[in-house]
This record gives sequence, C-alpha cells and structure tokens, in this order.
Amino acid sequence: MIMIELLKLCGFESREIDLELPRVKKAFNKLGITADDIERGKQRLHKYYDIELKGVRKVFGFYLRELIDSVLAREEGKTKVIYAYMAPCVEAISSAVISKSKEVHMTVQPWAFEIVLGNIFDKMVPILEASEKKWLKAGAVAHCGNVKSFLGIIALDLIPRPDLVITSGFLCETAPKTLDLLHELYGFPVFSCDACFDIELWEYPEGQKRATDLAAKSMRRLTERIQDIVGFEITDDMLSEVLDARSTFNAAIDKLRDIIANSDKLPISATHDIFWAYFGELTLSIDGIAGAVDALNTVCEELQERVSKGMGVVEKGAPRIMAMLPPHQSDPRLEHLAGEVGLAIVTSDNNFMVPYEKTSKDPYVVICEEYLWSSLSSTPAKRIPLIIEACKKLNIDGVLDRFHAPCRSVAGDALIIKDAVEKELGIPVLLLEWENFDPRAYNDEEYKRRLGVFKSIMIKRAT
Repeated sequence: MIMIELLKLCGFESREIDLELPRVKKAFNKLGITADDIERGKQRLHKYYDIELKGVRKVFGFYLRELIDSVLAREEGKTKVIYAYMAPCVEAISSAVISKSKEVHMTVQPWAFEIVLGNIFDKMVPILEASEKKWLKAGAVAHCGNVKSFLGIIALDLIPRPDLVITSGFLCETAPKTLDLLHELYGFPVFSCDACFDIELWEYPEGQKRATDLAAKSMRRLTERIQDIVGFEITDDMLSEVLDARSTFNAAIDKLRDIIANSDKLPISATHDIFWAYFGELTLSIDGIAGAVDALNTVCEELQERVSKGMGVVEKGAPRIMAMLPPHQSDPRLEHLAGEVGLAIVTSDNNFMVPYEKTSKDPYVVICEEYLWSSLSSTPAKRIPLIIEACKKLNIDGVLDRFHAPCRSVAGDALIIKDAVEKELGIPVLLLEWENFDPRAYNDEEYKRRLGVFKSIMIKRAT
C-alpha cells in the first residue's frame, strides 16, 4: 500500500500502477529501497515539492520510470545497453534509437539515480561511498560527486553491464579520464566525443562555429559506432524527426521558465528547478516527448492559475535572485532554505543561450548548437554579458554565485562573474562554494547565515 501511495505521488495512474507495480518492486529491491525509505520519500516529496500539482507529479514520474527502466534493462530483454555520461547532445540520438527499436536501452547516467535516489529518498551517500572504496578520494570535494555517482552505481552493480559508454569533453574534462579507467578496470567499450573551447573573444562567432563543426563531426562518428552495436542505420531523417518533436518540448520548457521568472510572486519553489533543468536529458521516444510536453503544459496551466490568484511561495517583493549553475543534483535543501529565508530564486544562468545565427540544417550541427551556445559552454567573455543582460531584463536584485568546487571549468569563472556583475550592475553577489552532487557538503548553519546576510544587503540597498 505504501508503494502505491508513492507511485500516485509520482503521477502514476491506477491502471498503470496495476501494470507497473511488480517492476517497481523488483527495481526497488535491487536498489535497496525499503518500506522505511519509501515512507521517508513520501515525507520529502511533501516537504520539498508542490506535490499537490498534477503536472509536478507527472514530471516526477518520468524520472522514476527512467530509473526503473535502467535497473531492469537486461532482465527485461534489452539486447543492447548504451550509457551516456556527461555527454550533452547525445539525447537526440538516444531518442532516435529507442524510437526505432524496443530491444535497445540507451540513456544518460546517472541523472535519474541522483534525482530520484537523492532528492526523493536521500540515498546517494552509499553510492558515493562505494566509489570512494575504489579509486576516488573520500571527502565532500576531493573528487566531483558526479564522477563518484557514475562509478558508484557501477561498483554496486545497480545497472547492467553496458555495450558502450559515451562521454565528451563538451563540459567535463574528468569524464573522458573516468571512462578510460572504467575501460581498463571493467573492460567497458567507451567512446569520447571531441570538443574544443580554446576561443578568444575576437574569434566570435567564427571560433564558436568552428567548435560546433568539430563537435558535429565527432557526433557523426559516434552514430557510426552506435550503428555497429545496434545493427540498424540511424538516419538524418530520424534525428530531424526527434528535433521537430523536441522543439515543442523546448517551447514548453521556455514557457514554464517565463512564468516562473516573470511573476510578481514566485509561483513554485526553486527546489523544482532541477526537474526542469534535466527533463530534456532523459531519454524519451517520440511518444515519450509528447507525454513530457503534456506534463509541462499541465504545470504551466497550474502555475498560471496560481499567478492569477496572487499565490506564491515567498512574499511579494522578496529579493529576486539569479543563481549560477543548475540546482543541486541530489539534495533540495539549499533551494528550500533560500525560500525559507525569503529569497526568490527566479532563474539560473543555465537557462540562457548566447544569441547565434542558425545557418545549417545538418541535424548534428543543430544538436551541438543547442548546447555549445549555452551559458555554461561559453567563455566568460560571452557568458558574463549574457548574465548581465538577463539580470537587467528580469530586474534581478542579487546573484547567487554558487560554484561546483571540484570542477575547474565553473570554479574558474566564479570570481570573474562576481567582479563583473558587481561592477556593471552594482547589485550584491554571494560567492558560495559548494558540491553540486554530494549532499554531505551541505552546511545548514553556514548557508542560513550567509543567505540571511545576503538578503539584508539587498533590502538595505533597496531602501
């Protein structure tokens, strides 16, 4: 009964529960999720999320289904299993593959594990500890928690042995090194997509176009490798069909973010931002994308109703905050605390793209452009003007400059962003060192004190 209650909170309808309950039980047993864990998960859903919203429940369901599908892939007859890890742009290829064949399981790891096991069940620490017993150093920020998460679920045998693991240098330089070690220790076949970010300001947009073309060529080589494994051709038309479907999905996400960012009262807690941030990175078939769009449209309708009624999760007039980076992957406490302190985190720089001219219909170029022109993928010379312009447009009162300390890419930008925003806009910037994937790094007392001071500075500045 308690598991049925949890599934209802995650958007499962009665008929689906009858069909899926045996699978869920089997997956939960393998993951070590007990009745006590399920009860704790229910409590956390009610505490941290607006679970009364039907659309939110629907979105949660997509993450839970992907987790279950990953755990049971081999047992349920998938003949080929392919994982992407820190490999942005692979989602479109994954969607094309699973839309073509029901015998292939292809997904991005470990997003669903971190989001479901971490945010809902608070069970990521054992996975992190399992990786630390291998070669990664113990400690909250000694190595990136995302690297630990992927290694941990493999070390604990929570997912089937893959036929291929894919990564890239698009964002994380540690990811290809991690896959090299996995190949040596476990014998997994691996593939790394090429990337180049040595771009000077004066090279824009030519340098960025050059990086995009390089990435697109590497993605084509990846497709050739996947074709050899799955035994069928992945055509440009298949990818274009996925991109057409994803354009509707992207429009729904943009509408949702606009509602949140432009409302007088923040209509939904920032704890939900992680679910919007990685929804598009789940592996969804063409039909699955349509279902995801329906879920997002439902959320939009429900939030529009809240806005029309003047409802919000923080007081009207609360300081409006832009946060750097996506929210914590496996722990909602910082975003929840910000709301309790009275801060309205209305957006993240991760939501914005550097303007660029679309000149190619090559699906691989289109796929790579959608990521490589984003804020996180751009050099500070382009990322900072994007942040400043968004702050002006949204009337931002302060910037939460949180940075993932184990990542040299984002940690290196943090001070530059702080100095530029303070100089250009004169608004306060809170520089906050944290670990984006490891809940053990959370410090409630310190964060509450610093967020309180941050708020008082903004209020004083406004008077």
